[in-house]
Amino acid sequence: MSMTGKHKIEFAIPESGLADWLRALAAQIDAGELGSGEAPVSLEGYRGMKISVKPAFGGDLRAKLSIKFPKPVRSAASVLEPGVPEPGIVEGEDEDEDEGEGEMPRYKSLKKHMKSTFKTIGAALAAGQTPPAAEFASFIADSKLMVAYPGKGDEFYPEYLEKTQALEAAFAAGDLEGMKAMHQELARLKRECHSRHA
Repeated sequence: MSMTGKHKIEFAIPESGLADWLRALAAQIDAGELGSGEAPVSLEGYRGMKISVKPAFGGDLRAKLSIKFPKPVRSAASVLEPGVPEPGIVEGEDEDEDEGEGEMPRYKSLKKHMKSTFKTIGAALAAGQTPPAAEFASFIADSKLMVAYPGKGDEFYPEYLEKTQALEAAFAAGDLEGMKAMHQELARLKRECHSRHA
């Protein structure tokens, strides 16, 4: 079954790994699916694809894939009741907004992406497994970028970075218990920060 609407996938890539990532991307396109994890995006029926690679905070690269599919057809009921969006149709601002060269992504988009990768990491750890490397690297890169936004919880940034670095070290060492402990600490900091900066 073909997908509809627009879908974005973001990746954090080590600067030296761009060529390998592009080769892996080409293999995924050959296979007809993009992404990894529980919900890869099928390319069946896609109408366009945009690939963007930019330097990210900390020396990594941030790659974005934007895939366009045909828009869903509105039902007769939705035409008769204007203002009621059909499921799967996103109305409002265009998601195709491009940050200018060298500009940071919108804070809201960054937080939404972090929420997703943090949840994936937590689910893997709860199952006693090492988190997927791509999602983990993406979360670390996003975390380093997040602390560059002023007025969003600056007083929490030093401790957040400290715990993020400890999480990264535990991942590199394959220390599952260390990762679990740091994931819980980051969840605590998130709750405390959001209670003051909702």
